[in-house]
Amino acid sequence: MDEVKAMARAGESVGKAVGTGIKQARHGAKRAGETGAVLSKQAAARAEQELANRGYSAEELQELIAQRATGKSRKELAKQAKQARKEWEKRTTESRKRLAAKIDPTPAKKRRRWPWLLLVLMLLGAAAAAVALTRRPEELPLAAADDEPWDSHTPGTSQPRHRAPAETDGHQEPHKVETPRSNPPTT
Repeated sequence: MDEVKAMARAGESVGKAVGTGIKQARHGAKRAGETGAVLSKQAAARAEQELANRGYSAEELQELIAQRATGKSRKELAKQAKQARKEWEKRTTESRKRLAAKIDPTPAKKRRRWPWLLLVLMLLGAAAAAVALTRRPEELPLAAADDEPWDSHTPGTSQPRHRAPAETDGHQEPHKVETPRSNPPTT
């Protein structure tokens, strides 16, 4: 039992030592980062001051460095990089297509079913229109001369306008409206 307790205490002390070591390393890294940022700002300020003393700006210096290294201006380099990216994309898409063709030589084409669906819907619409146009309204039998006038002269319906007879002076007698009977005649 003493050995187990001793090993447990040793593990705890090692764990504490590792924990404090990691903590110290983190704090040291943080301090180094902060110090590096401060020093780099100072160095950049000194470099700009030195360039200004010699009569160069930061943009002019970048242009001079690019021109000395490649023999081309920055604009020319940007144009060349754009063309290279475009060519690279073109080549990669072509190579992907060739590789896909080697892996699966006959890719299955998907059938487009929606044109058939549109055709079917159009045919159904045309059939419905044809049925609607060819249907004739049901013909109602005309009233016989001896029928009661209740079915053709109901109140609230407009009467057809006729021309006045030629022998009259254009005035007609007011039309009498009959009230419908409670029991219409059955035929």
